[in-house]
Amino acid sequence: MSVARRLTNFLNLSQTDYRVLHHRHTESAADSAHAAHISTSRVAKSVLLRNRQDGRYLIALTPACNRVDLDWVRERTPVDPVLAREAELPDVFPDCAAGAVPGFGQAYQVDVIWDDDLGQQPSVYFEAGDHEELIEIERDEFHRLFDGFPHGMISAPSEAYLAYHSYEFWGDGI
Repeated sequence: MSVARRLTNFLNLSQTDYRVLHHRHTESAADSAHAAHISTSRVAKSVLLRNRQDGRYLIALTPACNRVDLDWVRERTPVDPVLAREAELPDVFPDCAAGAVPGFGQAYQVDVIWDDDLGQQPSVYFEAGDHEELIEIERDEFHRLFDGFPHGMISAPSEAYLAYHSYEFWGDGI
């Protein structure tokens, strides 16, 4: 598979400067980061949320090593979010491989909320709608495309990531 058709159309119509990076087949944004030898803090994990009140979807963009803080979203936006079910993904992203959620909600008429950590990176990598390619955009392009959406510290490192990479946060115990 290659970059999703709607995603390619959006990037071209919005005159976005981007680069496609191929990697081995993976099943998660964190695995894609490792396969492409990129820090997980620079790879955007796209989490599809559904608003309980009206059923509308929202993509939460976080660093690949983080988990979305649903309480933050509830407290600071008019959305009452729940995680969308895997079975809902093909309806929202019909031109993407199962589970490969691209972070560019604009291409799919889906609102976005993003973590401020992503906006500080020199470039950000996104799933391309398959499990073998990432799209890289530079910081200026990221802000041009996403500053109109709500953002803040919407996530925190996952417990699994912290356990595996605890030396990054607390030292190696020596």
